[in-house]
Amino acid sequence: MAVRQYSEEEHNVMTEKWAEFFGIPEELRFIYKLYKFEGVTFGHLIPAEYIGGVRDWKTREDDIFISTYPKSGTHWMYEIVQLILANGYPDKIDRSKMMKSTLEMRHPPELVKPTYEALDTAESPRVIMTHLPWQFLPRQITEKKKGKVIVYVVRNPKDVITSQNRFSLSTTGKQKDEELWTYLINVFLTGDVMYGSWFDHVKRHWEHRNQGNVFFTSYEEMKKDLRSIIKPLSKFLGHELDEDALSRVEEKSTVKAMKKSYDDIEKNVPGGDWMVKAGGKNPFIHKGVTGSWKEVFTVAENELFDQVCKEKMTNWDMDVVYD
Repeated sequence: MAVRQYSEEEHNVMTEKWAEFFGIPEELRFIYKLYKFEGVTFGHLIPAEYIGGVRDWKTREDDIFISTYPKSGTHWMYEIVQLILANGYPDKIDRSKMMKSTLEMRHPPELVKPTYEALDTAESPRVIMTHLPWQFLPRQITEKKKGKVIVYVVRNPKDVITSQNRFSLSTTGKQKDEELWTYLINVFLTGDVMYGSWFDHVKRHWEHRNQGNVFFTSYEEMKKDLRSIIKPLSKFLGHELDEDALSRVEEKSTVKAMKKSYDDIEKNVPGGDWMVKAGGKNPFIHKGVTGSWKEVFTVAENELFDQVCKEKMTNWDMDVVYD
């Protein structure tokens, strides 16, 4: 089994099939059309001018950026950071400030302006989610002129793609479509997906881990021993916690606790459905487990993934779980 390269026409056909299969309304299908910006694939949910806008966006000294490749624990880390700042008390978090989309996307529900413009009037400290590759982040952050920290979470790429597929299926009641699944695997491995290559995304952030304002961790480490991540993270954020507060943050960061918090947000906060569900429909919080790829990958698909991972990560000086 080898990685397949799709032509532009084939991409268009598969993208249209994807939209039909997942029930995307006709008037919104344009946002899923793919294009290239400086060699990286994006969809029109993120217009090219927004990417340039993010680069020049004015950050603040106390901004905290949660940066991930999609489906790598973004909202989990977002909640952990919010809890750290609130000393482990969920009721002290101002949920009205919670982001409805990532920094670079069209701001929901109107989808007529960028989310970063909506953040201009947000109170500090701002906790900001983004999936942008390193080279497209605000220059004031990457060049360390402004902005406190970037918290980056990496996840097993097999679980990333499995989570992406499950996330798309979550509101359809349908089972996996084999043709679309095969397409997803191939374009994921070639980088012809929204936000481009997983390998490039992770590597670029990793290369900047020692520049002083980057905290780099993994989904797998968080699942293995969350407290061992929360403690140094709180220190890194300049909000070091005592043992009691650490315990509260750990307890309130479980999937069960987060689902309860998100249910409360959806019911009680104006626009809460957009804060806890993509498009107000697909829940951001699912099982929060590792190794779910084993339930869906065939032997051949797993072997292909392993082959590409070994090729792409030959000279990496970090350990990334992909088995």
